[in-house]
Amino acid sequence: MSAELGTLALSVIALLGFGLATSLASALAWPALRRGLRRSHPARRACWLSAFASAATWLPLLLLCLCLAPGFLALVGLTEDHCLRHADHAHLCFAHPRLALTVPLGVVLSAAVAVLVVGSLRGAQRLARWQRELAGLRLAGGLPLAAGARRIDSPRPFSLALGLWRPEIWISSALVEALPRAQLEIVLAHERAHVRRRDSLRRLVAAVLSLPHLPAVRRRVLLELALACEEACDEAAARLGDRLAVAETVLAVERLIAHATPHPSLASFGDGSVARRVRSLLGPAAAEPTPALHWWLGSALAVGAAWLAHPLHHLTERWLGWLLSVL
Repeated sequence: MSAELGTLALSVIALLGFGLATSLASALAWPALRRGLRRSHPARRACWLSAFASAATWLPLLLLCLCLAPGFLALVGLTEDHCLRHADHAHLCFAHPRLALTVPLGVVLSAAVAVLVVGSLRGAQRLARWQRELAGLRLAGGLPLAAGARRIDSPRPFSLALGLWRPEIWISSALVEALPRAQLEIVLAHERAHVRRRDSLRRLVAAVLSLPHLPAVRRRVLLELALACEEACDEAAARLGDRLAVAETVLAVERLIAHATPHPSLASFGDGSVARRVRSLLGPAAAEPTPALHWWLGSALAVGAAWLAHPLHHLTERWLGWLLSVL
């Protein structure tokens, strides 16, 4: 068991190294990525930003899995067992665990468990807060307003798409009474787009998985993701009518909520940079995203990962061997 725990601690060290490298590379790549995405369709931009935000978690995990893959493939007999031919460095392999659990490795393993627990608690707290908001709205009742939307009595103007798995649209009586029917339909179309896109879930996942990013980078990425989600829903509402009418509605709602306490929801019609949303609506519509591009990129990533497994495995083992000699 000590050897398996030693290998597990070695895997955690490799994961931390991959995480640090990913965070630093993301910080360097972020300015260029932000400029490159500015002209893309908001829906495509939101997808790329979601992937970039969560890359600080999934990319290190992917690299670790690639490092462990040769050992597991050899264990089931799919590839040649390479461990016996490389006795000159540390082994990142659960098929042949050799490293005993030392005190430094035990500290690393304990710290990793603590970080995992803290991160899980933070995500659970955020989720619990949103669930309390939704429960509070449901407890207050509300009258059916339109398909999939309910009106709730409140002197504060707001429109919300709350919920992760089955989002619900809630619009305050103050907003319903202040807007003409045409603008209210635009608000409903915008919120329905949030529901279809599951933006609350998207942003929750991005907020939790982006924790390993550098704080300044994480804050900017999440702000850009929030804006991209709002602009994507503006575009969806604009497909039902006039882009200028949507821009006017954004400004009208912003004026109504300017002096109100902002609601902590993820998917509110008044959320995001109003100036950038209006400029986007007054300009030409960007080209719709093509799902085929995502399939091609995913296939290229899978092929590249398979090719990278063995070189990355040996390079990581040598780096870990050097690190252990220093410790």
